[in-house]
Amino acid sequence: MITPFGDDDRIDCPALANEARFLKQSGVDGVVVAGSMGEGAGMSPGELGQAVRVVVEEFDGSLPVLAALIADNSAEAISLGKVAREAGAVGLQVPPPNFYASSDSRVLAEYYRTITDAVGLPLIIYNVIPWAQLAIDALHHMVSDIPAIIGVKQSGRNMHALAGLLASFKGKLKIYSAIDDLIFPSFALGVDGTISGTSCVFPRETVEMLAAVRAGDFDRGLKLHERLAPIWRTIDLPDFPSRAKYAITLTGRPAGRPRRPFLWPDAEAARSIERAMMERGLCAPNGSIFQGSPALVGEPADRA
Repeated sequence: MITPFGDDDRIDCPALANEARFLKQSGVDGVVVAGSMGEGAGMSPGELGQAVRVVVEEFDGSLPVLAALIADNSAEAISLGKVAREAGAVGLQVPPPNFYASSDSRVLAEYYRTITDAVGLPLIIYNVIPWAQLAIDALHHMVSDIPAIIGVKQSGRNMHALAGLLASFKGKLKIYSAIDDLIFPSFALGVDGTISGTSCVFPRETVEMLAAVRAGDFDRGLKLHERLAPIWRTIDLPDFPSRAKYAITLTGRPAGRPRRPFLWPDAEAARSIERAMMERGLCAPNGSIFQGSPALVGEPADRA
């Protein structure tokens, strides 16, 4: 889920609670706080703890809350993880070390083992960095050695890796797709669910898509895919958290602002998102009021 920030760059706790409430009402089965969509990179332990606590209190035990640990080394990840656990998180989502991303299975095994031993929570591996994808053979060894690893979230636009994970681990690990423009075929292949930008921005539609696939209504699932995937393609660029927040704002939900130094999408990008959403009926009735608004798409024209 996103993390709304105010103009002072602090977490907007009422807006965060409101978003958690909306996700629950949309039928999601749980949330990840402070992941890539939640601009978790660079969050202090105190901020992560605050965000987790707000969402845990809003759910009041009705849904599981996982915390993302986006760290550069083991010590930082452990510090974040302990604070998240104390705030009420029941699990972790952890990518490889953030800056020095390594594909060395020995490094990654040491990283995940150290975190789970110190924090004591189950962990989902976030297989996101294209040049640091965890190989199937290495994952077999890692899972047998580290029982706290309970799942893998496959991203990095790697559908082949997702198919390999399902072939090797279906029924043994939870397999989640984060290949946003291929969520529908991911569901059709039999993943356990999705933890993704698509489900963050459009939770109701994504929940409906999964229900359609599980019911064998592939025509309905495909129609939802054709509605959502083109919108995601307007969001899936390096500034995607800002674009996703802009899209959420167009649906009528308060998304806060991106955290500095990141900005709202520029006017051209904003128009592309608006156009895609309006064509598919996913803007709020007053969504068009945001078109070109400097308050949403960046700085005033004379400062752009």
